[in-house]
Amino acid sequence: MTKSAKDIKQQLNSIVDRRNKIAHEADIDPTFNIGGRWNIDEVLVGDAVDFIERLVESIHQVL
Repeated sequence: MTKSAKDIKQQLNSIVDRRNKIAHEADIDPTFNIGGRWNIDEVLVGDAVDFIERLVESIHQVL
């Protein structure tokens, strides 16, 4: 991968944090009284999937 280890870890942590918000907090932004959902769109999801695929392929090549 062309990114530094720090950048890769940061991006992976962002994906995990978002996953946890979806799974454990119903993806609700707590800053609103009733709570609105955090924004998500196809581009965000596609970027996450592409990143994970590249990461897995890179790990597979090393092993």
